[in-house]
Amino acid sequence: MRNLRKLFYVACAVFFFTSCEETYNDKLFWPGEISQEYGSYIKPYTLDLTYSGEKLVGKTVSFKTGDSETGTLTLNDVIPGEKETPISHIQLYENEEKGYYTFSGTNITMGGATVKYSGSITPKTMKLDLNVVMADPQKLVNKYDFALYEMVQDLTNEFHPVQYKGACYFDMKPKEGIGTDEASLMYLLGNLAPGILQTLIPQLIKDIKLEKDGTITAYYSSDPINEELLFLPLNGDEAEVVQQIQTVIENRTYEKSPNGLAYWGQANNKLILKLNIPAIITEITKNSQQQIDGELINGITEAIFKTDPIRLKSLLSTLNAIVNNDILGYLVMVDDASFTALFNCIKNGIPMNITHTKDGHTYLYLDYQTLTPVINILSGIKVDLGGLSLDLAMIAEQWKLMQLFNLGLDLVPSTK
Repeated sequence: MRNLRKLFYVACAVFFFTSCEETYNDKLFWPGEISQEYGSYIKPYTLDLTYSGEKLVGKTVSFKTGDSETGTLTLNDVIPGEKETPISHIQLYENEEKGYYTFSGTNITMGGATVKYSGSITPKTMKLDLNVVMADPQKLVNKYDFALYEMVQDLTNEFHPVQYKGACYFDMKPKEGIGTDEASLMYLLGNLAPGILQTLIPQLIKDIKLEKDGTITAYYSSDPINEELLFLPLNGDEAEVVQQIQTVIENRTYEKSPNGLAYWGQANNKLILKLNIPAIITEITKNSQQQIDGELINGITEAIFKTDPIRLKSLLSTLNAIVNNDILGYLVMVDDASFTALFNCIKNGIPMNITHTKDGHTYLYLDYQTLTPVINILSGIKVDLGGLSLDLAMIAEQWKLMQLFNLGLDLVPSTK
């Protein structure tokens, strides 16, 4: 009887292993070998990812399969505005000669984007090509110029009697009962800054294009700023300012921005502006004398983004105790809520409000809530204005007196 029981156990074991062999031995790779996260931020790099033909770095994707025949691919923070994008029922095709599985298809994401994908996968690497068409309920896909400069007077508006309009969209309103005496700095800021921005922005950027694949491109200029033009709205008439802006623009050199530095998506009726931090840093360091390994930048950025913001703030505080850096000092002195909000904007994207006007303008702007963490950080800065010290903490105090503060871009469809 005991021998029969042993024989039964042996038979069960043989059946188990032979059934596994029948299930997986005919596969190029077992499910466990290719069910993993692939990334392009830590050596050895396991992900070769392109987005609309451009190499995209610092990203991860996950793949899971239970039978090496079909699987689920999850894009992690790849599609603008989507933290995770799962694509299920992906059919794997063996290429035994080249030693990998291939896959391809089209998927509509939860955010409404259409994603065409194709790639190959092994236990060591995944190659993935994506072509994306964003959902566009707000009809934002277009090439935009900036609105033309104009000066509008509203003498009934005590707090904002002169409004400078153009490239910059600006609107502010104090809380009920707050006058110009109580919020004198905000009153000054509201009447000086817009005029300066209307002449500064066109010197930096000529036009902006929101591509259908979610990328953002622009023609920008690195020529020296014409400082005299900045204050012209405060002294010149409207026709003179318009002519001067046009003359300056015509004499500046603009070049197209590299692809892949910024992306846009839509969520909760807002445009989500997502900056590709590793690509931006790499681009900045290209022309510098000090070369930095791009993969190192990707790894550091990814590690930072995976860190809890409060823990990161604590680490920065410890670091600042050693290096005593002014900028780090401002960051670590801000309250936890403001630091977390700023961190989330950098990591997850900057939410910008969208307003379409009847006369064809599109306003993309930051509101009071989104700007508050930035103001809180600036509150620790003192500015030297030619011997006159300006403590920005005073602006932060008066900021609390505002009911509305919108700052952004005034765009019109390009006719060129």
